Amino acid sequence: MASQRKRGGDLAVTGGTLSEFGYQKPKGHWASRLAPYAPEWVGGLAVWPVSAGAHLWFASAEVMPWASSGLTLLGAGLTGVTYYCARARAAVVRQFATATVGVTAAWTTAATIAGPWQSPLLELWAFGGGGVAVAWSIHKTLKRGGDSESGGSATSDLFDKVKLSGVKTGKLEVQPNKVTGPLRLPAGEVEVADVQKASDKIAAMLGLRKGAVRVTEDPTDASKAQLTVVAEDVLKDPQAWPGPSASGGSILEPLQLGVYENAEVVRLWLPGDPSVPRNATHVQVNGMNGSGKSGGFKLAATEILTRRDVVLIVLDPSKGDQTVSFLQDSTAHLLTETGRCKKLLKKLPQAITDRASQLGQWGMDQWEPAAYDQHGMPYIVVWVEEASKLLKDVDQFDTIAQEARSAGISLVLSQQKSSYRQMSTDVRSQLGAALCFGVKTGEDAGFSLSDTTIDAGARPEQWQNRRPGCLYLEGPGIDEELFATPARTYTHHDADLTAAIVEHAPQAAELEAATAATLGLPRSPRHDHDSNQHSTTQQDGGTVVPLHTTGRSTEPTNHDTTVEDDLDQLDQLEDHDEDDPDENVLALPEPHEPDLEVDPDAELPPETNTTALPQPRPSLAQARANLHDWIGRQTTVFGPKDVPTELHGRDRSWASRELARLADEGLITPAEETGSYHPHPDDEQHAA
Repeated sequence: MASQRKRGGDLAVTGGTLSEFGYQKPKGHWASRLAPYAPEWVGGLAVWPVSAGAHLWFASAEVMPWASSGLTLLGAGLTGVTYYCARARAAVVRQFATATVGVTAAWTTAATIAGPWQSPLLELWAFGGGGVAVAWSIHKTLKRGGDSESGGSATSDLFDKVKLSGVKTGKLEVQPNKVTGPLRLPAGEVEVADVQKASDKIAAMLGLRKGAVRVTEDPTDASKAQLTVVAEDVLKDPQAWPGPSASGGSILEPLQLGVYENAEVVRLWLPGDPSVPRNATHVQVNGMNGSGKSGGFKLAATEILTRRDVVLIVLDPSKGDQTVSFLQDSTAHLLTETGRCKKLLKKLPQAITDRASQLGQWGMDQWEPAAYDQHGMPYIVVWVEEASKLLKDVDQFDTIAQEARSAGISLVLSQQKSSYRQMSTDVRSQLGAALCFGVKTGEDAGFSLSDTTIDAGARPEQWQNRRPGCLYLEGPGIDEELFATPARTYTHHDADLTAAIVEHAPQAAELEAATAATLGLPRSPRHDHDSNQHSTTQQDGGTVVPLHTTGRSTEPTNHDTTVEDDLDQLDQLEDHDEDDPDENVLALPEPHEPDLEVDPDAELPPETNTTALPQPRPSLAQARANLHDWIGRQTTVFGPKDVPTELHGRDRSWASRELARLADEGLITPAEETGSYHPHPDDEQHAA
């Protein structure tokens, strides 16, 4: 491995003779072994002739008083400077160094005045100086661990400088662009969390970037940890997509999405596998705009759609066909209208119950490939883009997240961040895997990554949207040491992904008839752009409207069917108005009452206009002013649902954001129940 870095001793790699963080250490010669102990002995010997020379120089009666005063002040100043400069060292080392300088300065001043050959100055120098030199040599020997190859002064000094005295490194393994090794912590004095907090300081001392030093706790021993130092950022240039990882294989095999900085492949498992064992999982995908979430989705969708026993359902109520256009010729079920997405999610609990019951009848605790191979029940992945737009309107989402895994259904919820305003903690607790792309702040990362991963050195905020595709991944089946290891998705072209999906389409799985009927989906949609395509698709159990139609049918209508056949097909169609009635439809007027008696001589009542005309929506400033006035009239706890819509003319999410903003500004006070507020700030409450 060629030399990579040489700056003040940092990461010097030459000819494979690497040791201790990449520091090259001379070894094998007696002079090299004794050299580290020479300074204290040379200094102890040199102080005698220096004092003798000073005594002869300042021997006159006129000069000696001034010299003695100056030496006293100089000695006190050096003692203070030593104490200040040693503040980064361990307490014992700091005190020992300060005492050594103070005693040496006092002896030198006395020897300058009286002469170093006078008794007892000569004896103090011989025995006291020798004792101090021996003490420093013993300290160095213990600190270096003798001449062991497994540790050394370079790393010990490094940890001492960040106030982690006592932390030792074991035998370090040097790999291309990476140094790894175990850490031994002094029991009861230093915790792994202390070393993790200092990881960025260590990186700065080594001249590396933030996140280059990572410390992972040993799960079996709290006094041990694993240290990883990565010198160069190998993720600057992403690798090209190599193609489907398991075309025609089972979804039980992991999805391969990219590479880690150590060149390992990024793998994500969805179904469970009792033979490993590994549980099925849901996934949350977080990252700010431009961080590469869409690219990750396209790679994952391609991996899913090239497997033989899985069905992909994509809900994207935000971007429409922009993100999913490459799937138009695939077997994926695509829903891009908000209303249809909500309806499918509301029907999902029944499908979960039916599938779980069926798996139980087959003697399966969870989905496994035999469910498809023997019974035709595929695994289902429901991928929800911009999930926050749907979560707030689906009351049963907590239940869906809790029960779907056992029925062979994995949810993938993608949004910019999973804060409590966007996703309930109950739902978030059910998401066992996380793909965290670049985020704005470390707080945003905490909504998806675990504290352990962040403490180990995960820093997605360092990328933001400047490094699209860079991510951290947590999930079942993944080595925990990789949780804090940066990775990057493959680069790709949509045409290549589409070609791989289309090639596998003839072997793609179909929804079983029962689930398709429950969800109101065709068993196997074909997104055909031919203008002569029929407007309906036949499936077991009835006729359903396909998810995407691009033109009206020009086929002649068959008039030979009976009325009974038409009614049967009509009953099978989805009732689009049953769950979500159109609020914009005006109510019909009441019918005229023919028996109403009218006096023809009575005077007509004055004309009044009772028709409520629609009012324009208030401006943002007016809406905020109305909300502020309304809050001023409140005397009890309130929340977004209590704010009248006519005040602002917007949906409830706007009221929720405004109340949160007012709470941040201190104008209202959060109540104990999440999302509720007191109408007065804390100081007014206490005053009341």
